[in-house]
Amino acid sequence: MALTTEQEQKITELLAAFENGKRISDLSDAQGAVGDMHIEVMDESGETRKMMLGEAVETASNPIAGRYWNEANSTPTAAGYYGSLQALRDLPKKLGLGRYLVTDDRKRRKLDPVDSTKFEDGSPAALDGSMGQCMWCWNAHYFTTWKEGNNTILAVTFAPIAGKPSIYVPAGGISWMDAAVMDRTNTKLCSVISDAEQYRGGNGTALTAGNYSKAPAADAPQLTMLGMPATSISTTNFGAYARKRGEGWEANWFVARAVVEYLFEIIMGTRNSQAAFNGELDENGLYHGGFGTGVTNMPDWSNYNGAYPVIPTSVGLEAGDGVCLVDYSLPATAPAEGSEEEQAESYHTFQVPVFFGLVNAGFGSLWRWVRGLTISQTAGEKMEVYVAPSMYADFTPDTVEGKVKVCDCPLTQSYIKKKSYNGLCCMPTEVGGSASTYFCDYFYNNAASATGFRVRAAGGSADGGTDAGASYTSAYSAASTAYSSYSSPLCFFTEDPEIE
Repeated sequence: MALTTEQEQKITELLAAFENGKRISDLSDAQGAVGDMHIEVMDESGETRKMMLGEAVETASNPIAGRYWNEANSTPTAAGYYGSLQALRDLPKKLGLGRYLVTDDRKRRKLDPVDSTKFEDGSPAALDGSMGQCMWCWNAHYFTTWKEGNNTILAVTFAPIAGKPSIYVPAGGISWMDAAVMDRTNTKLCSVISDAEQYRGGNGTALTAGNYSKAPAADAPQLTMLGMPATSISTTNFGAYARKRGEGWEANWFVARAVVEYLFEIIMGTRNSQAAFNGELDENGLYHGGFGTGVTNMPDWSNYNGAYPVIPTSVGLEAGDGVCLVDYSLPATAPAEGSEEEQAESYHTFQVPVFFGLVNAGFGSLWRWVRGLTISQTAGEKMEVYVAPSMYADFTPDTVEGKVKVCDCPLTQSYIKKKSYNGLCCMPTEVGGSASTYFCDYFYNNAASATGFRVRAAGGSADGGTDAGASYTSAYSAASTAYSSYSSPLCFFTEDPEIE
């Protein structure tokens, strides 16, 4: 086919450009600042585009693992990934997420990712505290969040992102049961799996079946409280009992709680803990979805065992470092004495979430008191949130002196529409959502009518229903309050998680 004159001219120009092309060694040295230079790149679309040289170098040496949400719509699902797709795929592994045994001097030893009763080398691991505390751990990293237009980006990196408000989070961990265990002999907070009397859960005594119309048999752990989490302790006392382990130990310090919340959002790509569970990776090789109802739909809890713990500390042990749901059936209500009625198979069955080994994935089962965060409220006027700048220093919850103000909360109760990550407080700043929009979790408070200092409780409990989720927040209670359905998991950091 003959070419037109115009086509011949274009081919001639292309050949001339090719023949006149220079090798890199023939080019003159670039002039000006690196920050003003551009390079040619091929982006994820397959198109060739330009990029600032400084940004390209930084991104290559410090890949961003992130997700972004378009705030112009109400969906809790992330609009997409941000930064490096491979970095996001690799994030759980690079963070070292999973189960460890941690000694009081905060030395950790990784457990087998499939069998938590063994170490990685195959040697047996005792989970009764003799070899250390059962902890869900992460490596040191930086958390950063910022806005680009309508988009909110949440990201994890292993160096600060230039020009962004990156917060350094030291290596640390939290009880993999996501709840407290008490060493009653030594009055220490711990994280062990044991049916021994020394670690009896609840308020430290067995419950009486006759007090509850739907109680299971008297030897059920939901009544004996053997092998169950500890509750009915104030957040102040939980903190004091945790600090008896030594420097670097606490009870659900707000920074540790923030790690649970933002890693769920970034890795799973949703703000909705109760979104349907999907065990398959998406087309990009990423996790997606929530964990279903979890332990949030307990029927008639008060008449079963007085709203004391229902999930033993051993539940989910077989899951290892998995991302999955584990079935657990509550013992059935015992037939009345002298009754010929047959006992049912179970009272209720839960699908207990496991997030890389973290049982309950931050929501349901028991409320979690949060330490290091103080809420100061004036009835009908304001609700201000302050965080402690240091975990290694003494902490007093009933004052804002020496603390850092991080946000203001709404005075009304409703589903959370926005929350602040400032100072890693993870507190609601706007309400008006629903159980299926924005953060999908509820914010309870009494700021409209009460003045004083309050503490945060997070995640909700076994009867939380659709209100519950990782962002679920109650700000009703003073630091001295204790309830049967409130616990506080042991946590630690290898360095002080300082907040400026």
